[in-house]
Amino acid sequence: MYKTKIKKFAREASIPLILLAVYYFFFHFQKFISLPSQDGFLDLIRNFINTQNIFVIFLIAVVEGGLILGQYSPGGIVIFLSIISTEGNIPQIVLLLSVISLGYLLAYSLDYLLGYYGIEAIIRKLGLERKVEKYRKPLEKNAFSTIFFSCAETNIASLVAVTSGLLKIPFKKFFSYTIIAVIFWNTFWAIVLYFFGNAILSIFGATYLIIILIVWIALVFYKNFLKRELVSPNS
Repeated sequence: MYKTKIKKFAREASIPLILLAVYYFFFHFQKFISLPSQDGFLDLIRNFINTQNIFVIFLIAVVEGGLILGQYSPGGIVIFLSIISTEGNIPQIVLLLSVISLGYLLAYSLDYLLGYYGIEAIIRKLGLERKVEKYRKPLEKNAFSTIFFSCAETNIASLVAVTSGLLKIPFKKFFSYTIIAVIFWNTFWAIVLYFFGNAILSIFGATYLIIILIVWIALVFYKNFLKRELVSPNS
């Protein structure tokens, strides 16, 4: 049981651990490697997004909203980096927002189909049975509010989408609710980032991203080793 938890933790924390290792490597050997200043670091982020074509941004959004790979990354990274890269260019923000929203909608639709056609082997392989089951009752009670609030965070939205498929909620109903939710939350985050995104990065720079990675690892550790399992009253 403990070995299984360790393997699961290693799998889920692999991405932030690798990124932290890369960060440590570069800054440990900064005497030999020319590293960018804080302003240069911010420019690197902006240039990366700005040099990618729209289709690449779309694919990143699909991956982030997907069940399989999306569970291993913090939600909202693509919209965060995309919006701050525009430097207040409203037409570009609208274009990126539209493309990212379409990517999320496609990802959630695929997640729904994964649940609808009962591909439970994949869900079990990822160790997501408990997470998926957690949203069964909320969806049965109020599908709209559950789908709406889940779309504030892509990781949760993908799980809710899978559960919606398992419950055989009509796709037309699921998709219409998801459209409303995705448009609302992406617009909300875009407004927040439009006003505060650059300020956050200017204050924290690379430190901000390191904090995200550390919190990410801490949450994975808590979920696998410290969080108490819910015990059924009948057990």
